[in-house]
Amino acid sequence: MASIQDIANAAYRIGQSSQAAQTRTMGCADTLKSQSSQLAATVRGSRTGEDAVRQVNQAEHQVRECAARLLTLQGTIDRFIQDLTK
Repeated sequence: MASIQDIANAAYRIGQSSQAAQTRTMGCADTLKSQSSQLAATVRGSRTGEDAVRQVNQAEHQVRECAARLLTLQGTIDRFIQDLTK
């Protein structure tokens, strides 16, 4: 059976992984935003091109939402560890 410290350590590692994933996810969102701007400048006036820009913008929004959820997870894990080690 795992000790409380083992559980706290495992939760801490999950928190570290979620922080790293959140950082990478924000980088992905920033890249999507930049590429969307470049694409918009290139396809201006093209209906299908502008549809593609909207889809990239939507993807960026969803990726940022994912990053926000990862940040929430980090906070939840931190509170869990605090409660566990009281």
